[in-house]
Amino acid sequence: MREKNWKYKVEELVLRFGIALIGLPGLDRASAIGGWLGRTIGPRLGITRRAKRRIARAMPELSEAEIERITIAMWDNLGRVAFEYAYIDTFRKPEEAHRIEVVGMEELRAHQAAGHGGLLLSGHFGNFELLPVAMNREGFKGGEVYRPANNPYVNDWMLHMRSAKTGSVQIPKGRKGTRDLLSILRNNGFVAMLFDQKMNEGIEVTLFGIRSMTTPAPAGLAIRLGTTMFPAYIERLKGAHFRVTLYPSIKADPAAEPMGETVRLTQMLNDFLEARIREKPENWFWLHNRWADKD
Repeated sequence: MREKNWKYKVEELVLRFGIALIGLPGLDRASAIGGWLGRTIGPRLGITRRAKRRIARAMPELSEAEIERITIAMWDNLGRVAFEYAYIDTFRKPEEAHRIEVVGMEELRAHQAAGHGGLLLSGHFGNFELLPVAMNREGFKGGEVYRPANNPYVNDWMLHMRSAKTGSVQIPKGRKGTRDLLSILRNNGFVAMLFDQKMNEGIEVTLFGIRSMTTPAPAGLAIRLGTTMFPAYIERLKGAHFRVTLYPSIKADPAAEPMGETVRLTQMLNDFLEARIREKPENWFWLHNRWADKD
């Protein structure tokens, strides 16, 4: 146990040092360095072959050259995301507001003005860490759902850092965070959530026509609480500049049979994901083990 705690502490110190080091050159330069490292090293890693297989399986119409281009651009984006992590608080500064363009806010603002909260739902697009930042900057207070780190020292440190940098309440996935999530929604707050990862305990719907186990949590909240869901898309434009687009809301039918409605809503969300991925495949995180039956 002592040895494990010692290893956890070393991991935390290394991560702290790495974040501090990345924070030295400034946001634009750090993002560029991360992009270069990503597209230089990433394509050489074995996991890239799996990413290519997933792209080909989802979109068999693509040529090998197109898949290669998407893969390299995906790694460029991921490298930038990693290095931009040290600058999340920079994106919140008023003088840096030009870095995140937010469009399609009319319905969401009217919803808030009427005294309602909601779910802002997205996938691992662009710099997916910026959805709660944009939400907070635009005046939509609430929280974000996150996956706790296995290392308790890293988890505590990142929890404090994320809360300070994003301005959002941190809600761990699972039962532990359910109380906070329900409290925020019942008090007409907003919760940002990524829903595009495979979930073995989820329900089966499709993504690109492929059977995909998907979390039913957003649909369940929409049915149980009457919560309105707002699909959101985060697109990297150039360098460390982004566009967050809000799409028309999705609501549960209160008269529908719950299980059938859960499937319907969850499929609608997956259809939204697929449409955005097809628009710009390199903007999504293809390294997810999304379809494990053939990966």
